[in-house]
Amino acid sequence: MKIIMSPSKTQDFSKDLSLVTTTREFKTKTDELLDIINDLSKEDIATIMKIKGTLLEDTYQNYQNYVNLPTNKAITSYTGAVFKGLEIDHYTKTEQDYLNDHLRILSALYGVLKPTDEIKPYRLDMKMKILDEGLYSFWTETITELFKKENLIINLASNEFSKLIKLPMITINFKEHKNGIYKVIGAYAKKARGKMIHYMIKNQVQDIETIKQFNTDGYAYNRDLSSEKDFIFTRSTSD
Repeated sequence: MKIIMSPSKTQDFSKDLSLVTTTREFKTKTDELLDIINDLSKEDIATIMKIKGTLLEDTYQNYQNYVNLPTNKAITSYTGAVFKGLEIDHYTKTEQDYLNDHLRILSALYGVLKPTDEIKPYRLDMKMKILDEGLYSFWTETITELFKKENLIINLASNEFSKLIKLPMITINFKEHKNGIYKVIGAYAKKARGKMIHYMIKNQVQDIETIKQFNTDGYAYNRDLSSEKDFIFTRSTSD
């Protein structure tokens, strides 16, 4: 079983935890992308990534100086809302082992990351056209092949990244119920994804029935809205 999640644009490389470093799956393909990006001018990056000012300057310089950038574990470097739902510095050895065995972070630059694979500061989304073929064409076949041996894939990634895997999976979504309507609210859904991953780590989840028992922050499995491939968790929201 594998749990997939998205990376985050926000990153922090100052946190140091004594976790054993693992080796990335697709170093050669990442190096290929880095060579392409290094050949881009600052103006090219501004156009492709739709950034300017300090962010553009930092992004350009980071890619030009990539070999000298700091490295850290992926799970401690990403700092987005989903990652904040984890408690990586409080997990036991058994929980850390579960995390590294089952969780995979999808990335436009690195392809697939184990939590303790090392990364460097970067900015790259799947929709950024640094290749004529596009990043989906570059990665999809390779990543799909990696997951073919899995008997179960739990999708807690955004659609942007989950599209990389052309295999059956169970997608988990979180919806708010208000004024008679069920609706996904992005900020709440991201937070809930992190809480779900934390729940799976703490409970060493191996089967879908245990996933359905998740009830953090008022969410509950909604049998009426769910299907075999889509698990919907809902809660009532008031002003």
